[in-house]
Amino acid sequence: MLVDAHAHLTINDPAYPGGEVVDPMTAERLLAALDEHGLTAAVAVQRAHVYGFDNSYVVDSAARYPDRLAAMCVIDALADDADAVVRRWATRGAVAMRLTAPGGHQHGGPRGTDWFAGPAALRVWRQAAELGLSMCLHIYRWNRDDCLAALPGVVRAFPGTPVVLDHIASVEADRPEPYPGADGLLALADLEQVHVKVTTLNHARLLSAGVAPADVVFWLVSRFGAGRVLWGSDVTQTPVGYPDMVRIGRESVAGLTPGDAALVLGGTAARLYGLT
Repeated sequence: MLVDAHAHLTINDPAYPGGEVVDPMTAERLLAALDEHGLTAAVAVQRAHVYGFDNSYVVDSAARYPDRLAAMCVIDALADDADAVVRRWATRGAVAMRLTAPGGHQHGGPRGTDWFAGPAALRVWRQAAELGLSMCLHIYRWNRDDCLAALPGVVRAFPGTPVVLDHIASVEADRPEPYPGADGLLALADLEQVHVKVTTLNHARLLSAGVAPADVVFWLVSRFGAGRVLWGSDVTQTPVGYPDMVRIGRESVAGLTPGDAALVLGGTAARLYGLT
């Protein structure tokens, strides 16, 4: 079973306002691409830069295709009603919540870890734990080290809640070892609910630096185990065509046993997000 664990859906439809999108990746178009390339299912991840915190399209899409799509919602954990927001999206079928530093982007943003580890944000974790949801964190290079240092305390407080770190937690595996940020990431290896997602964003940077993605995936699996590593395309965000995303993803597991490769390319995500 192959699962794209990080597919951003977009649509030009007044029912889902967010501005005009060039070449939208609708749910139906994504499903056709999955079929074409031999994938079974995908995790529909909210495209926050287009739709903000209105996750309606991803939850509606997952509701229309429950056997093939699971919805991951982006929320503001510092909002006064954040716990109620978690409940609302979960009621509409979401299986995961995703957090990132508010006001942040790849080049910088507000410092600090309150966006996921402060007292207000912990309300979201408690609600997710009660509802059986998983949590996903999008960490940038500029806030990576502080966030990875703060994460163990949160993870230990909610031991039953799976946590997924997007884009290898921005560890700079495109640079010579020791990879910048690797120490903070590997410090989490003993926390069994922590998972690491590797996407085309990572693969593209590795290839540009002359690094084989398979070497980095092997490194991750050797530290975390294949049952805690998962692959996602990052379609509509990373500027690579979907056929190449899938091809590179498959090539990235060439150094693994068939069983471990199957987990990275689908089994881990299927277990985390209830896809069959």
